[in-house]
Amino acid sequence: MARWKGLGAAAVAALAFVAVKVLPWGLGFAGGKYLYQTVAGSTARKAPTRAEVEKQDFQIFKAIAQEFPDDYNAFIDKITLAAGSGNQQAVRDASRVAVAELRRKYAPLLPSAPDREISQALAAQLTMVNHLMARETPVTCNNYLRYGPDAISAPGNDFLVDLDRIGATLFHAFGAAKRSSLPAAEPSDEDWSLIADAFTRNGGTPAEMDAIANMNQDFSGLCPAVVKFYTAALSMPGEPGRHIKTALLYATSRN
Repeated sequence: MARWKGLGAAAVAALAFVAVKVLPWGLGFAGGKYLYQTVAGSTARKAPTRAEVEKQDFQIFKAIAQEFPDDYNAFIDKITLAAGSGNQQAVRDASRVAVAELRRKYAPLLPSAPDREISQALAAQLTMVNHLMARETPVTCNNYLRYGPDAISAPGNDFLVDLDRIGATLFHAFGAAKRSSLPAAEPSDEDWSLIADAFTRNGGTPAEMDAIANMNQDFSGLCPAVVKFYTAALSMPGEPGRHIKTALLYATSRN
């Protein structure tokens, strides 16, 4: 019984700490980068048009446009207005707020989301952590898990691609949940017990579970532990798996 309770606490911590920071920051950074290249470096400081903002070709833009076209129009208008100021930070702030507003609006739908879209969104999170483990030191990876992408001192294009994928898959999950007729459900005690078993089968230890639950930045194996945790969740089939995955993604998105 204690095992699934501990992992339940870890679930809320392990996903909430990462994506609540990642999603708005990712779009904000990309918007700021665009502004720097097209506006801040121009002596004329010509304000970009809506069409120029949309040409950034972010997957998250396409996902919002596809799933929530009415929201998309207002979303792009807010970013375009901020871009007109010629201020990189203004674009980052506007995009953070705009994404957060949509995230909070649609997060309550997630308990009804289908397994396929939920799994894709969680897999995008897993991809990011795996890439960080391959590219960065354990300390930097741990800092990312604790503090978000600001921990990466020189983010490259592949890092931005990972962030963009995280945002896009989340909004596709929102859209799928909106169309879904599946019943909303929270994980039962048995569901949490099953993911605890899956975590253990994947090599997870009690020490790693505790490190995830407490976001112990000093735990040298924090990133590998989180990878095991995501992998365990993604391995769970059927309704128990859907319950766990939707609960994890909801923890990511509701704040």
